[in-house]
Amino acid sequence: METQQQINILESRQLELRAVMAKSDDRAAKCSKSGLDFRATYPLDYEEYEAANAEYNKNEQTLAELKAKRAEELAAEEEQRFKNGE
Repeated sequence: METQQQINILESRQLELRAVMAKSDDRAAKCSKSGLDFRATYPLDYEEYEAANAEYNKNEQTLAELKAKRAEELAAEEEQRFKNGE
């Protein structure tokens, strides 16, 4: 799979994960205002948040690596065009 395609797929997934985390953040804020423990009140949401956050952080690292690889690819393509006189 092309590097840019991998980046696009991961960036799309990051948006999905942010939505999951935002939903949990809203509930956590409501619990906090009410003096409730988010983890105890919404255990499934808490687990979803933890899983989404872990995947999000892993994806961020992968995205950084892919973007560095893509920058190298673009530089190599530019150098090749320069050598070819384009």
